[in-house]
This record gives sequence, structure tokens and C-alpha cells, in this order.
Amino acid sequence: MDIAKKSVYWIFIIIIVITTIVFILIILDSLKNYKIDTDEVESYVIRNKIILDEDCLAYNNYRTNLGVIDKNKFNEINLKNCLNTNKGIILNLTYEGNSELILINEDLADKIDFCFDEKTFSCIRKEYNLILMDNSKEIPSKLIIDTISLKK
Repeated sequence: MDIAKKSVYWIFIIIIVITTIVFILIILDSLKNYKIDTDEVESYVIRNKIILDEDCLAYNNYRTNLGVIDKNKFNEINLKNCLNTNKGIILNLTYEGNSELILINEDLADKIDFCFDEKTFSCIRKEYNLILMDNSKEIPSKLIIDTISLKK
């Protein structure tokens, strides 16, 4: 009877070990094909800096307000000082029937028409629904940010 208990115990241990090894192998196999798109990550960082950094567009009265941008900061000089990038960036702000367009690094930003060439250009477009503060007036707005870069 004692041998039967030890046999069941060891069979149970072997099943657990084999299951764990198979599970680890499945995870490792799925990770080996995982690739990080550096252009996507860089674009994400730039877009968040534009919207969330008080030196860029974020509205700041006594604290930085998420999802609220300052109309007075939406100009080419401020955005060029805020961003230190070699990517082309197009910002299109639409509010109350008005539309304002700013190009950063124009030599690359005006190449948006070539975005169909996915081997040469990386083009990422994101739209944000935000509140635009204009002299203490809250205006619903849409900000479209295009980032254009050459593939590495």
C-alpha cells in the first residue's frame, strides 16, 4: 500500500512538472516573434508630449489639466521650442468651424502624400477630442496629429 501512495505522488509531480515546462515553452515561443515598432513608440511619446506637457499645449492654471489644451500655446514657435525631433509633424486643430494647421519640420511634414510607400515612410495619424481653452472659454475641439518619418 505504501508503494501505491508513492507511485501516485510521483505521477502527480511528473504531470505538474511537464505541464509547467509546456506552459513555459508556449510563452517563450510567443515572445520570440514579438517585435516593437520604434516608429510607433516614438510617435506615441511625441503625441503625449504635445498634449500633456505644459510647455507644449496642455492648459495649466494651477495644475495641468488632462484633455485640455491652451489656444494661446497653439503656434509654430511654441511647438518648435517644445519639440526636439527630426520627425515631420502636422497638427490640425478644428474648433467651432475653424481649422488651424501647423507643420513642424516642413521638409518631412509635407511628404504626407507619400505615406502610401510603407517601405520608405512611417506615417501615423491619431485624432483627439479635447477641450480648447480660449480666454477662460471652454470650446470642444478635435486635434489631429500626423507624425511622418523615414524608415530606418
